Amino acid sequence: MNKFLKTSISITRLINRQQSIESCQYAKRFQEIEASDLKKGMWIEYKSKPFLIEKVVHQKVAMRGGFIITDMKNVIDGSKSNIKFRSAENLELLDLSRNTYNFIEATEDGKGFVFRKVDIEDEDEEDFICTNGSQLEGYSPYLSLLGNEAEFHFRTYNNNVIDFKGPTQIDLTIRSVSDLQNSNVLHFENGRTCKGPIYLKPGDKVQIRIPEEVFLTKL
Repeated sequence: MNKFLKTSISITRLINRQQSIESCQYAKRFQEIEASDLKKGMWIEYKSKPFLIEKVVHQKVAMRGGFIITDMKNVIDGSKSNIKFRSAENLELLDLSRNTYNFIEATEDGKGFVFRKVDIEDEDEEDFICTNGSQLEGYSPYLSLLGNEAEFHFRTYNNNVIDFKGPTQIDLTIRSVSDLQNSNVLHFENGRTCKGPIYLKPGDKVQIRIPEEVFLTKL
């Protein structure tokens, strides 16, 4: 394949990817609702940021249509806000579907994590790369140990991971043990630790709950 053809294919892929992203972003914003229709658990975009509605209070005001007072959580940075809307105010409802993924690999620099949708319908759909490990809710040190068959469930918004869920337990081998008064600190191959009973020793295989890193049982 000559250099000109390779370049043409690369440009075409970039254009298709950009069109796909734009289409996805437009689809997320197409539905408008009035503030009076807000319910707990809905996702909206407010001031170009995604929020999860956690509480809704209807405040009636004579002859003025009333207000809707909401407790909202910014699902990107976790900050919370208390916002008052007019009942008839139009808001943009987000449809953030949760998809199922397998972890494929870490990026070459070790700072990114590559996920692939399970049962991909579109063969041209590209893998999703999470570049912010903090959005993985504590799972990043365990991804490679869980393997490519483990399933993870999360939503995405403008290349951010939202509402990340994964397996709740993992089997690990103890590399070393440190004393801590009435318990031990168990050290694992991925550099993580957790507290465990004093009878455990290096080489023992244990099961821990993740992402909380709590000892469950000796295997």
